[in-house]
Amino acid sequence: MSIRSLEVPPDPCLAPHPDSAIRLASAVHRFPVPRINNGLDDLSFERAFRTTGSHPSTKALASQADEARISLSRALAGKGSNVSHQSIINAAQTYIPLIHRIMLSCKFQPEAARLDERLVFDWTSGMEKDGKAFKSEAIMYELVMTVSSLALGRYGKASEDSTSGDFASASRELKQAAGIVAHLAEDQLPQWIARGTNVEDTNLPSEVSVGVCDSFKFLFLAIGQQMAVATVLVKPGVPNYALLAKLTLAIAEYMELFSNTIRSEAQVQMPRIDQNFFSLITFQMNLQRALSNYFLARSIWADNDYGVAISFLREATSYLRTRSGSSTRGMPTIDAKSSLLPLKDDLNDLQKHMGDLLNAYQIDNSKVYFEKVPDTLPEEKKIASGIMMMKAEAYELDQDVEPAPLEVPQQRISGVGKPTTPGEDSDAALARDLQKKLNQGWLPPPLEVPQQRMSGVGKPPTPEEDSDAALARELQRKLDMGEEI
Repeated sequence: MSIRSLEVPPDPCLAPHPDSAIRLASAVHRFPVPRINNGLDDLSFERAFRTTGSHPSTKALASQADEARISLSRALAGKGSNVSHQSIINAAQTYIPLIHRIMLSCKFQPEAARLDERLVFDWTSGMEKDGKAFKSEAIMYELVMTVSSLALGRYGKASEDSTSGDFASASRELKQAAGIVAHLAEDQLPQWIARGTNVEDTNLPSEVSVGVCDSFKFLFLAIGQQMAVATVLVKPGVPNYALLAKLTLAIAEYMELFSNTIRSEAQVQMPRIDQNFFSLITFQMNLQRALSNYFLARSIWADNDYGVAISFLREATSYLRTRSGSSTRGMPTIDAKSSLLPLKDDLNDLQKHMGDLLNAYQIDNSKVYFEKVPDTLPEEKKIASGIMMMKAEAYELDQDVEPAPLEVPQQRISGVGKPTTPGEDSDAALARDLQKKLNQGWLPPPLEVPQQRMSGVGKPPTPEEDSDAALARELQRKLDMGEEI
């Protein structure tokens, strides 16, 4: 008898998860970045502050700001594969403290904040499908658009890292992006809109509206966890399926939270955003629930509860079928014109894998185990709520900033000269409010995900849940430190 005839064929019930699951789980929508429309010929801090910014340190600040703005404009001007998101991150990080210092200088010295020429900041939204341009004379507008560019730069960098297979780096970038948009939604934008005399949320680019920033905080955390899951799935061997089931369920929950938040808080902005993006969100919400039930089925099968495992695997396959209507579970229709067409082959492969696995489970159960398959999922086997191990990395502007001196020539102190603009009035009011808070020891509130919006709140954790939470924290620590998973 030959050696070959003694080889045992692989058990189809132990078939590994396919690579298509990794590719689908890490698929993201790439947003174009915003653009600066006016260059040095149209806008210059040096020329605008030529008279009142004559102090050497102020002149140096204005010159540095002009140079940094040009660098950011060039970084944002790239298209397609020519966009370097790392260059956008670097340029934005250089420009933000400069424009922030100029803004605070005007706030703390409103009587001297007189310009020799107007500053009209002109940006085109990257998030909006029509590429609409928005203009404002408020320095705060320039600041929040630059901060938003930093967030979208990190999001774009995460997409690049994901494509190259560096899921751990992508996860870290998304945690930072979540913290940046949370800062905009909870700090900068509400203060500006509340105090501004001519500022309305609906008249700003979508990427700097409160509702969009508030919702994208949840989306970036969800995508960050997608990358963490992909990091586990690419490793050889059998993963912790029970933990993966809870991580992927949390991704679906946070994507649903994103969807609900943007619908309730950004009704004006939603129609402006590329609808292909929302198609991918629907795709991912159903995919993550499919994966959660799939991983749970594999965990339950390993625990020898064969009938229940079959029931959960059937549930998983139901999320991968094309849905019959917009309000039903399942995948959006993918036809020749669909933006999801590049994902179709991987989706077909994952469907086949789950179908083959389900068939193998059923054959083994019918010939060996003879366990009853429940018609409905047992409540005690369901996961009450997922584990979100991603936490937004707190972001804030440096408050320990020394204003640059502004000097008003004597002939202009008597009231002669250019009156303040509405944008400058808004900045002055913000300055007084900020100074009052700083004097009282005010600090920005810590970023917290509103737990009341998640399921399962209020239940004491079981020992198993404590163990899974500890595993999630350890996984997050390794991702943050770049350690081997």
